[in-house]
Amino acid sequence: MAASEAAVSALVERLSQISLNNATEALEELKIALVALHPSALRRIIPNLSIGNVFQCLNTQDRSQQRLCGEVLNHLLSTISASAVLENFSAQLIAWIKLPDDSLKALCLSELSRISKEAPQELSQYEDLVLAVVEQLSSDALDVGPAAASIIANIGQDPNSLMVIFKEPMIKQFSEAMKKNAVTRFRVYQIAIDLSRQNPEALTACAHAGLLRQLVNEAGRDDDVLVQLNAIELLSDLATSAHGLQFLDEQGIVEKLEIMMADVAQNPMGSLVLPGKWYIDNWLIKFFGGLAKNHPKEVLSKFEHFVRLVLSNVGDGDPNLRGVSIDTVGLIASTPEGKAALDKLGEIINTFFFSKSFPNSKLRDKLKIMKILIFLLHTEHQTSELLALTERWFVTCTPEAFSCVWSLAQQPFPDTRLPALHLLETLASLPWGQKIINSTPGFREYALDRTTEHSKESKEGKFEMVRALAESPTSAEILGQPYMVHLREYVNQGLFYVSAQSEVAMEGD
Repeated sequence: MAASEAAVSALVERLSQISLNNATEALEELKIALVALHPSALRRIIPNLSIGNVFQCLNTQDRSQQRLCGEVLNHLLSTISASAVLENFSAQLIAWIKLPDDSLKALCLSELSRISKEAPQELSQYEDLVLAVVEQLSSDALDVGPAAASIIANIGQDPNSLMVIFKEPMIKQFSEAMKKNAVTRFRVYQIAIDLSRQNPEALTACAHAGLLRQLVNEAGRDDDVLVQLNAIELLSDLATSAHGLQFLDEQGIVEKLEIMMADVAQNPMGSLVLPGKWYIDNWLIKFFGGLAKNHPKEVLSKFEHFVRLVLSNVGDGDPNLRGVSIDTVGLIASTPEGKAALDKLGEIINTFFFSKSFPNSKLRDKLKIMKILIFLLHTEHQTSELLALTERWFVTCTPEAFSCVWSLAQQPFPDTRLPALHLLETLASLPWGQKIINSTPGFREYALDRTTEHSKESKEGKFEMVRALAESPTSAEILGQPYMVHLREYVNQGLFYVSAQSEVAMEGD
């Protein structure tokens, strides 16, 4: 046995031979020895160590010694399998986590977090230990309450462990934690949502425990905007799963949220009258936007108020909601089904998106339209139907739209130049966009001219546009093979290539 290994063994054994009041010095020496010992060496000697001797050092009123002991235990236990820790030290872990010092609880929860990831089903079999973790949910300490919630969620990831979490003692402790304040209440809600999103069985368990019904009630409150906002946000997360959306629809929750959105439409001064109303609108848009991404046809045809609110904010509506509304359109347009659903809105989409001629619009409107177009035109699956649709949307901006975008890409202002370069990149990936590029005088030369860009960001934007042209399977036919050679050379030379300048040395210089 190496000297360092022998030192660790001797120090652990020494802890059984000294009084608790004199253990601090030995623990400090043990901590130093453990840090110096290679993990593989520690794993080799760990079966021969009496770790119970170290646990005994927690039985003191000396907080500094307890913390030191906890650090040593974390180091030792991390080299032992999760199953072995549970089998040999479950009682000690319960005693450890129930110590009053939050820093000690955090150390114990750190080890339990590892175990909950490696062996969730085995951990669930130690119900007293799981209950001890649930009891920490009401802690105000940032490294205790959230850590306990994470462990419970990890255990619930295992289908066989799920029922343990919802046994009567656990539910009772959930209720106790929720009584403390809104923070701990929503900590429990977050666990319920994390579990419910996994599968229908987990959702059913959370519903039977009454947690989802309580959360739904929170979303309907109008006396506390912050609580209402947080509840809607969590329900938005649940709605991203098909079974979660079905549950919300069956419970009438989606309809209630649609009514809330209708109230906004009927009361345009609501954001001024009701404190925090803007935040609620913001999350309602995100909620329905999440639904529309997965079910665009159904949402856009069924929820008229959502469509009107989003499109009006994209147009000349509430500027505070313009950003989230544009992002929501982008979310919907990210799939072929979403693009088709937007197209079925008919004239309404032109009215709100392209109601003004792009070249004649104010700069603010140009930037807005460019961002929308990047979302609408980006197409990974280039079917003939989608290409025809995206071309029609772009042409709607007037025939001079491309020249206007190119002009904006040459502006010296980054806020204008970069969005325009990103839109040119999107156009460069589309066959009909390549045809416009090919027929625009001077653009072919501009694309290959590295001297047009000076900042890192604009160089990157220009490079991505050229790469889109070089890598498109339709570029060679449209732009010609000789030009493709130059495009590929540009890409192969890299982002920051600078051509060498030859100089002739003259006599006398």
